[in-house]
Amino acid sequence: MPWREVLIDEATHTITGDVRIIEAFPIPQLQTERRVWIYLPGSYNKGDRSYPVLYMQDGQNVFNQATSWGTEWGVDETLEQMALEDPALEAIVVAIDNGGNERNNEYNFTINADYGFGGKGEGYWPTRR
Repeated sequence: MPWREVLIDEATHTITGDVRIIEAFPIPQLQTERRVWIYLPGSYNKGDRSYPVLYMQDGQNVFNQATSWGTEWGVDETLEQMALEDPALEAIVVAIDNGGNERNNEYNFTINADYGFGGKGEGYWPTRR
């Protein structure tokens, strides 16, 4: 769904280009859901070209200052500028929000005894063998 139909709050959003949002994408391995952001290049609906796909974590930081934990990363603005300079550089970006307080537990396979987090990485990254 287009981001404007999902983020209907009063915040000032800094999203550039065609960004779609899946508000509640299921992650059964962790028994939870996450918001997923999808950036589509400007030429996406203009032909049958294929695009490389970049998968990113901490999705709330990737495209939008209003949802970022600090400073937005500006991936959408960067890709829009790169496409103007060289259309061959267009790419799709899929960015998944982190789990807030569960972030360090989900991103790490083993439990870090010094910091007391980790151990859910196998559920988050299930294809790692």
